[in-house]
Formats: sequence, structure tokens, C-alpha cells
Amino acid sequence: MSAENTINDVLAKENSLSPGDRMNAVGTNMESITRVELDLAFASEKLLNLEMLVMEIARRATEFEPLTLESGSVSSETAEDAFELDTLYGILDAEVQELDDMISSLQIDAKNVEDKVYDEESGGKVKAKLDAAMASLKQMQDLIADIRKESAKFEKPIEFSSDQAGIAEHGVCENGHMSSVTSMHTEDERRNVLQMLEQSIASELDLEKKLSDSRYAVEELKMKLRLQTQEASFLEELTETNSGRLFEAENASEILLGTSRELINELNTIQVHLSASRSREDDLNSKLERSLMELSSLKLNQEKMQEESKKVETEEAVQNEARSNLELLSLQHQVEELEKHFNESNSQLLLEKVSSEVSQEKENVTLTELSTLESVIKNLKADVLRAENRAQNAEVRCMQLTKDNVELSGELSSVKSQGPDKARLLERELSESNAQLEHAKASVAAFAEQQGMLKSTVSDMEHMIEDLKGKVSKSETRALNAESKCALLADTNLELSEELSFLRGRVERLESSLHEANHVKVATIKDISLRTKVITELVTKLAVERERLHLQVYA
Repeated sequence: MSAENTINDVLAKENSLSPGDRMNAVGTNMESITRVELDLAFASEKLLNLEMLVMEIARRATEFEPLTLESGSVSSETAEDAFELDTLYGILDAEVQELDDMISSLQIDAKNVEDKVYDEESGGKVKAKLDAAMASLKQMQDLIADIRKESAKFEKPIEFSSDQAGIAEHGVCENGHMSSVTSMHTEDERRNVLQMLEQSIASELDLEKKLSDSRYAVEELKMKLRLQTQEASFLEELTETNSGRLFEAENASEILLGTSRELINELNTIQVHLSASRSREDDLNSKLERSLMELSSLKLNQEKMQEESKKVETEEAVQNEARSNLELLSLQHQVEELEKHFNESNSQLLLEKVSSEVSQEKENVTLTELSTLESVIKNLKADVLRAENRAQNAEVRCMQLTKDNVELSGELSSVKSQGPDKARLLERELSESNAQLEHAKASVAAFAEQQGMLKSTVSDMEHMIEDLKGKVSKSETRALNAESKCALLADTNLELSEELSFLRGRVERLESSLHEANHVKVATIKDISLRTKVITELVTKLAVERERLHLQVYA
């Protein structure tokens, strides 16, 4: 049984890989080609071992002498040889059938890969490898056919020897206690070697599966990292655009602040001009009051003159005429002074009108350039209140001027009796004062319209300020959201980089363990080859010793 155990140990190493696991983990055409080539190398090695087994069976069949039909002439040793020969032939038949099935499955796999290659129109390197694999498969089929022809030659003597071995089985069982012990020992060694090979192959398959899983996980992580980088770049662009918009808003706010400061300065200058115009108006009012006092004094003097004229009728006519002439001259002088005062007041009123028109133009300019600041609006509201007070003061002054006109008309009626020249002058003054009153009323109405316009513009500017505040708050929220997203992306990128580093380390460890397993496998193969050599040498020595003992026995 030593030769049988030797060949079975060699064949157990070859049967460790199953053909069904060939194309399970194939991802690309090159990987499938390499797997087919590995299976092809395995099949060629198995075919070589089968050829050695055929040679061994042929040698034993030629050395084996056919047994006679008499049961008494069959020895235990010949029965054992016949049993070994029959077992080897059964192993050969089973292995040849398995190898034939494996080659047919390899041809199917190679055909599938060839169809994929032609569909995808890949390079010629893959096609060349496929052609070489198909040629080697055909050669293997030819060799298998030759092996079957050779095994068919010594099928009949093996059947005859098996029949005769059945007759001598009882004697072998009685006399072959040592042979059964040796067969049990070799079977234990064979099982141990098979278990070791199965464990090594299973660990190798597990390592390959883990390596493929880790590579797939690394590819998925790379895709996730690319997507995360794309999202990060998109968010960076969004943050850049938001920062640009914020920068533009800041520039606009600075420009608005500058314009608001300019408007404040202009309003201050307008207030200075208004205070100056108020002082002028106060001066004019004081002058008018003085003129009114002088007119009242004139009225009193006229009344006194009338009373004196009534008392002194005829005697003092000349004196009264002289006095009246003197008084008329004084009155003319006073009237001339009043005309001068009126002219000055008219010129001052014209200047005030011009200044008011200039101020109105400036206010229109300021209305177009009003900023969105609440301080300016408050100042404008205060100015509106002041203007309303001024309008009320102007109305009061108009009432006073109407009263003065009534008094002047009364004076004119009294003065008409004294002289037509004074009446004409006073009528002119009255008409001029009426014109001034009409201009003042028109200016008051225009000022009221300006106040309404200012109120509407102030309300519009308040709405604009609220809209700008809402836009600024929205931009700030967007910037905060973009910053939070950037922080989250940075955290996810760090986590992905850590996972990548961990998986890379794991892949390296798996590769190192795979290399170690390969080294262990090579070492076990070398050990098995050495043991097979030792066993073959022992078998040859046993055969030589057996022949020598046969010669000694027959001698």
C-alpha cells in the first residue's frame, strides 16, 4: 500500500481546489484570464501526476503474473499486490474523469471570456492569452485520450487479479496483520496532510475574499471622498460668492454712511442759514414794530393837530398852516424813512426768498440722496416739526400784517383829507405790503407741500431700511449655514481620511498575511515533495528487498 499512499498524497494536493470557485470573484477580463491560466497550470500539473500514475500502473501490470484458478496457489502477498493494482486503477479512472470535467468547464469559461473580449473589443494581449489557453486545453484533451487508451490495455488482467484476490482475502486477513497496520499508518498521514492542505487553501481563499472586500471598500471610500471633495468645492464657491456679496454690501453701507455724513453736514449748513434768516426776520419784525410805533405817534399828533385846529380857527390859521407845513415836511421825511425801511424789508424778503429757493433745491437734492440711516430720519422729523412751527409763526405774522393793513387803511382814510400825495404813497405802500403778503402765503403753501413730500420720503426710506436689514440678515444666515456646512465637510473629510488610513493598514496587513500564507504553502509543498521522494525511495528499496527475498526463498 506504500505506492498507493504516495500517489494519493500527490493527488490530494491537486484536488484541493474546486473548479466551481474559479469565476466567482472575477471582476475584469484580465482577472478571469489569470484565473483560467492558474486553473490550467493546476490541470497540467495534475495531468503530469496522472501520467506518472499510469506509468506506475503499467509497470506493476507488466510485473504482475496472472494468478491460477486454484485457490491454494494464491499467496497473501500476491493478493495484496492485486488489491493495490485494482485500487490504483480505480483512482486513475476517477481522477481522469474529474480532470476531463475540469477541462470542459475551463473551455466553457474561456469561451465566455472570449465572448466578453469580442463584445468589449479590448486589446490583443487578452486574445493571445485566450488562444494559448485554448491550445493547451486541446493538448490536454489529447493526452487524456492517450491515458485512457493506455489504461484500457491493462484493464483485463486487473479484473482477473481482483477476482482471484477475492478468493485469497481470508488468508490475507489472517497473515497480513502487519500490512493492515502499515495501511492504517499511511492513511493517518494522508488525512493529516489533506487536512493541512485544506486548512491552508481555506485560509488562502478567505484572505483573497477579504482582500477583494477591502479593495471594494477602498473604491467605495474613494468615490465618497470624490463626492465630498466636489461638495466641498461647491460650498467653497458658494461661500466665496456670499463673501463677495457681503463685501459689496459692506462697501454699499460705507458709501451710504459717507453720503449720510455729507447730508448731515448739508443739513447743518441749512440749519445755520435758517438761524441766520430767523435773526433777519427778527430784525425786520423789530423794524416793523418801530415803524408802527412811529405811525401811531403820527396818528396821535394828527389828532392833536385836529383838536388844536378846532380850537384855534381864524387867528392862528397862518401859524397853523406854517406848523402844518412843518409837520407835513416832518411827515414827508418820516414817510421817506418808512419807504426806505419798506425797501430794505423788501430786499431782505427777496434775499430770504432766494435763500429759501436755494434751500428748497438743496432739500430736493438731499431727498434724492437720503440714506437708510435712522439718525437722518430723526433729524428730518425734527426739521419738519420746526418747519411746522415756522409755518404757524408765519400765519401769525400774516394775521398781524392784515391787522397792520387795516390800520394803515384807516390811516390812509384819515390822511386823504390832509393831502393826496401822502395818500398815493400810502396806497403804494399798501399794495406792496399786500403783494408781500401774497408771496408769503404762497411760500407757506409751498413749504407745506414740501413738508408732505418730506414725510412721504421719510416713510419710503424707513421701508428701504427695513428691506436692507432683512437682506443683510438673510445673507448673514446664508454665510453661517455655509460655514457650518464647511465645518461638517471638514469633519467628514477627516473621518474618511482616517477610515482610508485604517483600511490601507488593514489591506497591508492582509497582503502580508497572504504572503506569509503563500510562503507557508510553498514550504508545505516542498515538505510534501521531499516526503514523496523519501517514500518513493523507500518503495524502490522495498521492491529491491522483496525481489531479493523472493530469490532467496526460491533458491
